[in-house]
Amino acid sequence: MHLITVAVVSSVVLVGMAIVFLPTIIALCTRKVHWREAFVINLSAGWTVAGWVGAIVWAATGDEAKIKTRFRALSTRKKVLIVLELVFVEAAVTGYALFHHSSHATHLLH
Repeated sequence: MHLITVAVVSSVVLVGMAIVFLPTIIALCTRKVHWREAFVINLSAGWTVAGWVGAIVWAATGDEAKIKTRFRALSTRKKVLIVLELVFVEAAVTGYALFHHSSHATHLLH
């Protein structure tokens, strides 16, 4: 597998993960719900369209007064960067696994 193919696959995975975890990113930015709760809902029900839309609505319209975390002190930019870093690491690991697996598969075929 060529490096360009790995880069394209990694980019697609990265964008896909950002879209899938959009409710968690919204929760981090708006601080209306606990981001950990949004993450759990995102993992459990976010893989369905109704669960994903419901998680976005909940993350955007929750009760801001209930939030008391140390993330409150962080700027929105830092919160988004933390989530994007986690998504990027996941995409990099997935891209490496795909590249590594495909290189072994081509050696086995020859």
